Amino acid sequence: MRPLRRSMVGFLNRAFHGDADTKFVEPLSLLLRKHSKPKSIRECKQIHAKLLISEAISEIYITNTVLSFYSKCGDFYNARLMFDQMPHKNVVTWTSMISALVHHGFYLQALNLFKEMLQSGATPNQFTFSVVVRACIGTASLDLGLQVHGFIIRLGLERDEFAGSSLVDMYFKIHRSLEDASCVFSELFRRDSVLWNVMISGFSQIGDVSEVLRLISDMWVLDGFKPNDFTITSLLKCCFLLREVQQIHGLALKLGTDGDVVVGSALVDVYGKHGKMELGQKVLDSMELKDSFVWSSIISGYARNGNGDKAVSLFRDMCRQGLKPDQHAFSSTLKACAEIGDLETGVQVHSQMIKNGYHSDSFVASPLITLYSHCNEICEAHKLFRRIVDKDIVAWNSMILGYAQIGEESSCHCIKIFRELCRTPGLKPDGATLIVVLKSCRSHADLITGIQIHTMIKKSSLSYETLIGNAVINMYSKCGDVDDAYQAFIDIVHRDEISWSSVIGNYQQNGFELEALSLCKEMLAEGFRLTSFSLPLCIAACSVLASIDVGKQFHSFVFKLGFNGDVYVGSSVIDMYAKCGFMEESKKTFEEQEAPNTATFNALISGFAQHGNALQAIELFKQIEKMSLVPNQITFLAALSACGHAGLVEESLFFFDLMHNKYNIKPESEHYSCLVDVLGRAGRLEEAYQVIPNDGNVQAWRTLLSACRNYNNAEIAGKSARKLMELDPSDHASYVLLSNLYSGEGKWEQAFELRQRMVEIGVKKDPGSSWLIFRDQVHEFLVGNFSHHDMMEILGELSILNKHINSTASWHVSVEC
Repeated sequence: MRPLRRSMVGFLNRAFHGDADTKFVEPLSLLLRKHSKPKSIRECKQIHAKLLISEAISEIYITNTVLSFYSKCGDFYNARLMFDQMPHKNVVTWTSMISALVHHGFYLQALNLFKEMLQSGATPNQFTFSVVVRACIGTASLDLGLQVHGFIIRLGLERDEFAGSSLVDMYFKIHRSLEDASCVFSELFRRDSVLWNVMISGFSQIGDVSEVLRLISDMWVLDGFKPNDFTITSLLKCCFLLREVQQIHGLALKLGTDGDVVVGSALVDVYGKHGKMELGQKVLDSMELKDSFVWSSIISGYARNGNGDKAVSLFRDMCRQGLKPDQHAFSSTLKACAEIGDLETGVQVHSQMIKNGYHSDSFVASPLITLYSHCNEICEAHKLFRRIVDKDIVAWNSMILGYAQIGEESSCHCIKIFRELCRTPGLKPDGATLIVVLKSCRSHADLITGIQIHTMIKKSSLSYETLIGNAVINMYSKCGDVDDAYQAFIDIVHRDEISWSSVIGNYQQNGFELEALSLCKEMLAEGFRLTSFSLPLCIAACSVLASIDVGKQFHSFVFKLGFNGDVYVGSSVIDMYAKCGFMEESKKTFEEQEAPNTATFNALISGFAQHGNALQAIELFKQIEKMSLVPNQITFLAALSACGHAGLVEESLFFFDLMHNKYNIKPESEHYSCLVDVLGRAGRLEEAYQVIPNDGNVQAWRTLLSACRNYNNAEIAGKSARKLMELDPSDHASYVLLSNLYSGEGKWEQAFELRQRMVEIGVKKDPGSSWLIFRDQVHEFLVGNFSHHDMMEILGELSILNKHINSTASWHVSVEC
C-alpha cells in the first residue's frame, strides 16, 4: 500500500503542477476512489492542499471524495473547513458530511447540519434521509423523527427501500410501535433481506412467534430470501419450548447455517437456558470455528445449571486455545467457582481479570465479591469492592450480601455499606438491596435496625412489593417480634405461598404452634396450596404439640401433593412420628424415602435418641458412613444424645473425638452439654467440670449442677451454681437446684438464704405446664393458674375421679386384709 500511496502523491504533483485540465480530473477521481485509503490526517491535508493550489476544489466529485477521507480519519475540524470552502455543494456533499457525523455519534451536529442543508435550498435524497433518521434514533427524538417522516412523504420517498428501512428501524427502537413499523414496511417497493430481518427481530423481541413465522414465510415465498443466520437467531429468541428450539435447530441444519458462529452461539445459549447442556455441548463440538461468545455461552450454561466443575474446565480449555475471555466468560466462571467453593481457581481467574483489564469492571467484580464472601474472605471482598471504579447496584448488593452472611455483627456492617450507598449520587437501593439488609437482621439485638429499614420501605414505592413484604416478615420473625411479623403479613396486598409460609414459620419457630396451624387452615381456605416450605413447618408444629391426628392429616398431604420424594418433607414426617411416640411409623417413613440424605438420617437418629434406643442410633450412624454421606453437627448431636440417655460414656467420647478430628466439625454448646450430661450421669463429675471451660455455656453448667445434686457433690455444685449465676443472674434453675441440694444435705440455712436471694433480685421459677388437644384446640394448664374457662367443670370431674380412685384403693385394701 505504501508504494501505491507514493505513486498517487507523485501523480498528484504532476497533475497539479500543470494546468488543472479536465483530462487529469477523471483519472484523479478514479485513483482516489479505488486505491487511496489514507490512514493519517497528514495525508488528507496534503491532498486537500493540492486541490486548493490547483483550484480543483471546484470539482465536486473530487472534493466529496476528499471530504469522505477526512471523515474516515475522524478529523471533523478540517472536514468542516473543507466543506465550508467548497463553492458548490450537491446532495452528495451534504449527505457525506451528515453521514460522517452520524457514524461517529455526533447526532445533534448531524441534525443541525441537515437544518443548514434545508435552509440552503438543497433537496435531500433517500440516502440523506436514511442517515438523518439514524440521527433521530441516536438522540431518541421521536418528534423530530415524525417530522422527517412527513418530509419524506412530501418528497414521495416513503416507499424507497433506504429511507423506508431507516423509518422501520426508528419506529422499533424509539416508538416501540410494531404497528407503525409494519405500516411503513408493507408500503415499500423493494425490501432486502436486512429489512426483512429487522422486522423479524422486532417481533421476536416481544415474543410474537406466530408473526415471526409469518414474516419468515413471506420473506422466503414473496421475495425469495432464505432465512440466514440473523433470521435463525431472531427466531430462537422468541422460542419458549424445547421442542420449538429443536425444530429451529433442524431448520438451521437444513439451511447449512448450523456451523455459523452466531447461530451456534445462540443454540448453545438457548439449550443452556432449557437445561439441556448435552445438546448444547453437541452444538459446540460440531463447530469448526469457536469465538469468545460461544465459549461464554457454554460456560454460562453449565454454571447456570449447577455444573460448576464443567464450567471451570471449559474456561481453562478456552484460555488454552488462546482466546481472550470476555466479561461474560469471567462472570460465569466466577459464579461457578462460588457455587463449588473453589477459591483457588477463583484467585487464578482474578489474576486473568487483571491481565485483561477487567479488575475494576463492576460486572465482572460482583461475582468475585460473592466468591470471596462465600469462602469467608470478607476482607479480600471488601478490598475488591473498593477498587471498582464505577460501582453499579449489583456490586453494592454483592458486598452487602457478603457482610450479611458473616453472622456476628453482620447487620452493623450491612447498615454501614447501605448508608454509603444511599449517599452515592446516581444510585439508590433497589428491592434486592433492602431484602439483603433485612436478611442481616437475625436476632433481637438487630430489631432496631430492622425497624429502621422497614420504616424506609414504608416511605418508598417498594412497600407494596410481595418479595419485600416477605423479607420484612422473616426479619421480624428472626428478631422474635411475632406481632409485627404478622402485621407485615397483613400489610402485603398480593400475598403468595411464600408470604403464607413466612408467617406460619414466624409462629412455629417462636413457639406459637397452635397459631401456626390456625394460619395453615386460613391459607388452605383462601385457595393456596401447601408447599415444600410450609408443609414441614406445619408438621413440626404437630411434633411440638404431640398432635398425632393432625400430623397424620398432613402426612396424607405429602402423598396427595407429590412431596413424597422431597427429603426435607420426609424428614419432618419422620421427626413428627418419633416425637409423638410412634417409632414404627417413623421407621416406616424412613424406609419409604427413595434417596435419603443426612437430614433424613438425622431425623431418625434423633427419634431413637429420644426413645433411648442408642444401639439403633449408632447403627444408623454407621450406615451414613457406609453410604458415603457426610454427617453434620446435628448428626453428632443426635448420636451424643442417644449415648447420653443410655449411659454409654465411652461411645460418647468416641463420637465427640470423631466429630472434631475426622470431620473437622467444631463442637457447639449443645455438644458440650451432651458430653457433660453423659459424664454427669456416670458420676464422673470432675471430668465433666474440666470439659465445660472449653465452652462455658449456661446449659452445660446447668446440666452439671443437676448431676451434682444426684450425687450430692456440694463442692462442684457450688462452683457450677456460682458460674451459672454469673452468666445468667435471672435464671431460676441454678438457685432451685442448689437450694434443693442444700436441703437434701440438711443445710437449711444455706437453702433459705438462696430462696431469700431469689425473692430479693426478683428471680421467679417458671411454672410447670401441660396441655392436651381436644377437637383441634390446644388447652394449656399452668401450675397455680385457674383461668381456664371450663375450670369449674374440670375441677368437678377431678373431684369425682379422686373419690373413685380412693374408693377403689380402699376396696383393694379390704380385699387384701
